Amino acid sequence: MKKVFCIAMIGFGVFSYSQAKQDKVKELLSLSGAFPVTKQAEKNLIANYKKKYNTVPDSAWEPIEMKVNIDDLINEVVGIYGNKFTEKEIDQLLIFYKSDFGKKVIQNTPSIMTEIQTATSNWAQKVTETIDGDLEKMGYLQSPPPMESGPEPPMRK
Repeated sequence: MKKVFCIAMIGFGVFSYSQAKQDKVKELLSLSGAFPVTKQAEKNLIANYKKKYNTVPDSAWEPIEMKVNIDDLINEVVGIYGNKFTEKEIDQLLIFYKSDFGKKVIQNTPSIMTEIQTATSNWAQKVTETIDGDLEKMGYLQSPPPMESGPEPPMRK
């Protein structure tokens, strides 16, 4: 009897630890803005489909809407974070994101990402122009391209 009780207590402890960790990850996701998905996103998704398929009656959407649950995705993301970070690390991230500096990071991350994307695009454009310009100066980008030097094709009879 004691053995069954001990196993049950261990199982409960693992579940409660796991549940506590999941709750912390959800809080982390909420604070960090890393995954800003809410029930509103679920509603917007369905609304977009309703616009796209505007001839489908509302009665057809009701059973579909019941199958779409953003919580499934949120729980999957929570699992991803839970697999990458220990509970102690999640606690440290929560402390960070609640700090003034963490709040500043959260506030500036979207504009930083936009600026990085713009810089990357500009850099790629400059590299493309450089490569194309150099290849054109060397005569490799002529229209039509120059004939390759090599063995002559065999003569047909």
